[in-house]
Amino acid sequence: MAKKENQLPIKREVLTSKPRKKILISNDFREILISQETSIIEQRIITMILSAIKDEQSMFINVKSPINDEKQLSFDDYFEGWAHQGVVDFSVSIKDLNPNRKMKNSVIQEALVNMTNINWLRLKDDTINGYKAVPFILEPSWNKKSIFFKMDRAVMQHLLNMAQYYSIKKDLSFNASTNNTLRFLMWLVKFNKQGGVVKEYTQLLKELFIPVNKYEGHYRFERDFLVRVKADLDNFNDISFNYSYKENHYHFVIYNTQNAVGFNSKFPTLDELQIERALKYLKKQRALSDQHLRIMKQLYEVRGYQELSKHLKRKIDISIMGEAYIKAVFSLLEKI
Repeated sequence: MAKKENQLPIKREVLTSKPRKKILISNDFREILISQETSIIEQRIITMILSAIKDEQSMFINVKSPINDEKQLSFDDYFEGWAHQGVVDFSVSIKDLNPNRKMKNSVIQEALVNMTNINWLRLKDDTINGYKAVPFILEPSWNKKSIFFKMDRAVMQHLLNMAQYYSIKKDLSFNASTNNTLRFLMWLVKFNKQGGVVKEYTQLLKELFIPVNKYEGHYRFERDFLVRVKADLDNFNDISFNYSYKENHYHFVIYNTQNAVGFNSKFPTLDELQIERALKYLKKQRALSDQHLRIMKQLYEVRGYQELSKHLKRKIDISIMGEAYIKAVFSLLEKI
């Protein structure tokens, strides 16, 4: 199709490693990230997109200044120079998206295909006074070095609505141990100015779009959800939280992680939390004594949780217990 007269060429966003520490998430998109189940690789792709359009987002942030007489940019003004197709092209370096090649290319490709699902976003459609289902990205493709996709103008407008927005660390999605971390953070940031919030347990699950029967009570919710999320935010984000549970209510207190660490305190790392959980499991399943647990703890600390677990997983017969289990562990490690 021929270009319209005086029409500018297609605007192209190239996503590369930009020297940015933060990304901006609009309130519109914040609510989507809470309700939408996203994988860690999808969250990385989202981070790269938001990093690339940060300059565009800044144009829609209204700076309150007595000498600022400039007219606020409108969405129509911004999109006027775009091609009539109403899409923008993106390219993402696989090296930036998947540092150290920790994720298989098939996982990345699966995430791209999932993000083209027609039900990924539900956006308001003023033309029908209702809503429409929209894919987050369009036409993904890839080669050995990059992935490519398009984004509809309606989705871009959603990302650029900066009437209210939140700032988070760009590296969070590259360090998080669970996809729940970003979802919970997006829920938490709304209460940052108040310094915390109190929520009834089932209401908390409802607001996080978690089925009530997903966890067997709040103990499992803490063990499998809150503890891991807190470890991620303590170590990789500007704000984190403490919590307590009383009479079916959670009390959350939000704090700045940089100001919360004293000379005699430190946050537990995810590795430390996983070691603690593994030792509790071994004590019960392998009938280990306190002395045996001290030996296993030293092995985990020296070799690291991920490395040692990888070698032990399904390698020692489940019938081997106590002292015999410890001997079997050392025998196995000698062969590595």
